[in-house]
Amino acid sequence: MKRFTYSISLLLLLLAGCVFLDGVDQPSSARAGEDLTIIMHTRIDVADGGRSNVRLIIGFLAPKSWEADANSTITFTTTAFGNGKMVPMPLTVDADAGKNWPAALKDRFGMGGNFMTDDLEWVVFWTEQTYNVPQGVKENIEVTIVTKPGPQNMQFKTGYFLGTSSEGLSDVFGSNNVYKCLFKDCFTITDGQGDLIDYCNPQIAAVTPGMATDNDWLTISFDPDVVQTPLNGVGSIYLCAKAYTTGGQVLEACTPAESAKLKAYTGNRSAITIWPRGYFNMQEGQTLEKIEYFFTDASGTVKVGYSNTASPFVYTFKCQ
Repeated sequence: MKRFTYSISLLLLLLAGCVFLDGVDQPSSARAGEDLTIIMHTRIDVADGGRSNVRLIIGFLAPKSWEADANSTITFTTTAFGNGKMVPMPLTVDADAGKNWPAALKDRFGMGGNFMTDDLEWVVFWTEQTYNVPQGVKENIEVTIVTKPGPQNMQFKTGYFLGTSSEGLSDVFGSNNVYKCLFKDCFTITDGQGDLIDYCNPQIAAVTPGMATDNDWLTISFDPDVVQTPLNGVGSIYLCAKAYTTGGQVLEACTPAESAKLKAYTGNRSAITIWPRGYFNMQEGQTLEKIEYFFTDASGTVKVGYSNTASPFVYTFKCQ
């Protein structure tokens, strides 16, 4: 019985049209609002009786704010089938158990270790036309993605998917053959608007509102449940901050005073609300450009900053 089962499994494997994602060429960074070019090196190997009316499918992770399905141009080049373009796959196309392709890719492969994943999405394209692929075809397919990043400074871990409409996300033939998924390291968008939005690292700190002047109230929160920090288990946590004026002055507020103590509000999370002009004892005519800050214990020797390091968090003031 075991030998019969093995023979059936081997037969199914041989009947699969295999795809390969040999690599992705992408820069380490790009400029906000300027075209970004990415090249996926893919190939197919059809070892059975061929495929009829099949489309190649690619997917990639992108921030929702990019609206990448509408702001991307995707083309491909081949030897046997000529060149062509890819178009957004309709959300009505079922991928797995009643889910459309973006939802199914998120469920199957996750979001590549990114945080705040509700701000990111899988964007899925397929070839504009279908193809008949005969048995024995081995073809290299180079897919070129040209997309336009949004206006915000940010960094996130990119992800890529390759598959076909004939096999979909089926595990019948072995997922290692009929589709591929690849995640890469952190990718940065520069020269944009606002402070860096970081999806690569745990969000220990947050400032609300995200856009304010030094005359607005700010709430600065600390969440030690996101990742283990040196302040986990510390009873009293304080804000240690420096404010920088547009005139070059540095105003420091870093003492374990009651006015600097964070207040608990949910679980282990805590926060402090400040009026920057009063908190830093600003003088008339002074305007703040930014704040750099840490969270610290009463001794001031333990500090937690950006990405759980000794670098400070930064908040830049700006008008909406």
